Amino acid sequence: MMPLLLCVILLTGCASTNLNNAERLIERHPVGFGDAVNASQESETFVLDALKTVNRLEAVIERQ
Repeated sequence: MMPLLLCVILLTGCASTNLNNAERLIERHPVGFGDAVNASQESETFVLDALKTVNRLEAVIERQ
């Protein structure tokens, strides 16, 4: 009974993993983020695409 309960707790914890690395990066480096976005239209496009890529990959990981 105890091993089964432990497995359920561990699997539940894995299933509820929520990754927010894009948000974490922006919060940790607000000046760098602002500089990267404001450098040019191309840099803004790159930064937004990179963050969306991180979010999509995290969604794949979270579904597993």
